[in-house]
Amino acid sequence: MSAKEIVVSATERLFNQKDLTVVDEVFGPVYVQHSALGSDGVEGLKGLVGRLPGSSGYELVRVIADGELVVTEGVFTGFAPVPLTGYDVWRVVDGRVVEHWDALGPGAAHSTADSPAQVSPVEVAASKALVAEWAEKVLVGGDRTVAPTYLSADGDGVGVEYDQAISYVAIHAVIAEGDLVYTRAEGELDGPVIVNDIWRVEGTKIVEHWGLVVPVPKEFPHANGAF
Repeated sequence: MSAKEIVVSATERLFNQKDLTVVDEVFGPVYVQHSALGSDGVEGLKGLVGRLPGSSGYELVRVIADGELVVTEGVFTGFAPVPLTGYDVWRVVDGRVVEHWDALGPGAAHSTADSPAQVSPVEVAASKALVAEWAEKVLVGGDRTVAPTYLSADGDGVGVEYDQAISYVAIHAVIAEGDLVYTRAEGELDGPVIVNDIWRVEGTKIVEHWGLVVPVPKEFPHANGAF
């Protein structure tokens, strides 16, 4: 199976079926956990899934896969009084899931098409490079004067919106498939935050954006950190 297929199957079995056998089948033997919800290693993952409420569920909204990295956007129910949007990044090496990062918080998943559009590998590479440059120059570098170079504007001159109150410190991942590019960043917004952004690209412009910003947890049950 591809990295994407492995992750899609694993999330269904973990979060909906509560099937712990999938951990031994496709995770580890070394499994680096960056989530604050579980301890490190495959036993930590088993413990996390074993604690999930039986009534909890997961709806996978979209998947973006790029080499060994796969990001899933989905909605978790039964974890809190309201549904929670989750962005999970999984690293798959030689058919095994070996590392995981996450962000979980209130907010509805975006209503755009569920799957990335089918475009050529050359276009995917160009979109990834465009967003990476945008992120470094504008989001991290702070040069908003060049924003129109990267963002489209409609007929009324209204461009793609992004939260200018966030101070982006570093971009930790850029994952691209089709017309979608996901970035995972470290930022500051009334304290340290994890910034998850998805950017949709058409041609040479970013035409749509959505995401989730959550505080960096103050404590972790491991020494791996959020990033």
